[in-house]
Amino acid sequence: MLLRVRSIGWQAVLCGLTSCSCLIAVAFLSVAMAGSPSPASFDGWNISAYVPSDLATWAAYYRKNARVQLAPEQRLPNGVSWRLHVDVVSKLAMPRVTWMPDARSTRTANGLLDVVHGGAMLFSAAMGQDLEAMNDRARRNGFRPLEYDRPVVQTDVGLTYATPALVSLIDLGYVAGEGTGLWRIIRGTTFDLGTGRMFGIEACTGSDLAYGTGRMIGPGIFDDQKNYLFQFGKLLRVCDRASYLKFVQLLTRRANLIAEQMIESKDPLVRTCSEKAGPFLGADQPIELYLTFRGLAVHNMEYEPNSRRGTCTLERSPVNPVILPYRELEPFMIPGAWRDELLRLK
Repeated sequence: MLLRVRSIGWQAVLCGLTSCSCLIAVAFLSVAMAGSPSPASFDGWNISAYVPSDLATWAAYYRKNARVQLAPEQRLPNGVSWRLHVDVVSKLAMPRVTWMPDARSTRTANGLLDVVHGGAMLFSAAMGQDLEAMNDRARRNGFRPLEYDRPVVQTDVGLTYATPALVSLIDLGYVAGEGTGLWRIIRGTTFDLGTGRMFGIEACTGSDLAYGTGRMIGPGIFDDQKNYLFQFGKLLRVCDRASYLKFVQLLTRRANLIAEQMIESKDPLVRTCSEKAGPFLGADQPIELYLTFRGLAVHNMEYEPNSRRGTCTLERSPVNPVILPYRELEPFMIPGAWRDELLRLK
């Protein structure tokens, strides 16, 4: 098997486009800058030995290896400016804040973004080693080696929300591989700048199963019933079945409304990926979350039963992610600073 990942260390999901039964959920638990992430899992397997899991290693790798090219500056609705830093070797880009009202928050955000960028570069290097090992085996056995441009291809990346308190980004792409399938990377990450911690969607506190995983019922065999109850940083807790079904109802209602609004669109991605071509969204399937100024972005990560439409996940479109207005999410919100900030948005 091509992908022998043992630790990605950020919140990511990789899924073969030809069969979403090979879904790989890698939980990104909250981690402090000075600490180490908890061991990640790969469909329930411990995968913490492949890419070093301590954030200091990611940051050091970035400082030592990054050769950066600056992309044009962009601006968010609140006036915060940012640009992509593109590593010219791996071709992987990550945003950096160029201006926001609080200089300390700018430094904290960019320090965390350096860490995430370093982790992405480490993962790409590990995938490159894996691909070259596979090609060496192919040559020794008289087979044609795989031709590829780079190990990880990034299809979309951007800063979606930034204030002196919170920063959020989305990163999409895939890993080069054999055959018609692709291993997708779908990563939403949110930084709490006050604590210097990173968050993504994760299993509820106290759960013995990571988000999106099932219980092992035999060697390499997992229960079809997976854990999709979730929490999201200090903003949302959807940790019982009744609340989860209400969240899914809100999500599908909004997705259908967007599909109606886009019904005249000539964009082939919209026509293929909207709920009018589905339905695709429902209960008990994985999602990715990140902040935007219009609402919470809910990125659908699979398009069952039409898994050939997996490309719908690899770039943002008017129909994916679905944007849920923060006011509609009040019943699921945790009281506190995140809730207060986001509910103040106009």
